[in-house]
Amino acid sequence: MHCRARFFTGDMRGFTLLEMIVSLGIFAVVALVSTSILLSLADAQNKAFSIQDAYDNMRFALEVMSKDIRTGDIYHCGIEPPALSQPNDCGAGADNFTYKSAAGELITYRLSDGRIEKIVGGVLSGSLTAEAVKIENLTFYVLGTVLADQIHPRVTIVIKGSAGRGRSASIFNIQTTVGQRKVNP
Repeated sequence: MHCRARFFTGDMRGFTLLEMIVSLGIFAVVALVSTSILLSLADAQNKAFSIQDAYDNMRFALEVMSKDIRTGDIYHCGIEPPALSQPNDCGAGADNFTYKSAAGELITYRLSDGRIEKIVGGVLSGSLTAEAVKIENLTFYVLGTVLADQIHPRVTIVIKGSAGRGRSASIFNIQTTVGQRKVNP
């Protein structure tokens, strides 16, 4: 005896059980593919937002440093000095930079726990970078502080870091050069 199950619609035509299973399988595959595409788009959007946030934060930090450094004097990189008396070139680079601001304050920028810190007059002023941005490398290159060089003092800042977490993490490298505005005597 052969039994054929039919699911009837109003006019006595219907679908077999096999047809229902096949159509549900096709629907499940389409739903799975659609969901994975939607999740991929959400991940891409999160990554784009984290990159934008990181670059905005780094742009702010570099702008703050550049503005202050431009008007500063007695550039010194390397070991943080207690008081500045002599400028110091460091063509090989250093992880901190100290200078005398236009207001006469001693200012130091350094990397600490993955964040760029600003120290004013020996007191920590705060971090210039957000917690979401992890700075892995901060290097300052100072050239032209020795008067015999006959070049205008300049500071090159190189930053390597990352932003975001997990699949939306992104790595960035930023470099800028700041020239001193003050004319050497």
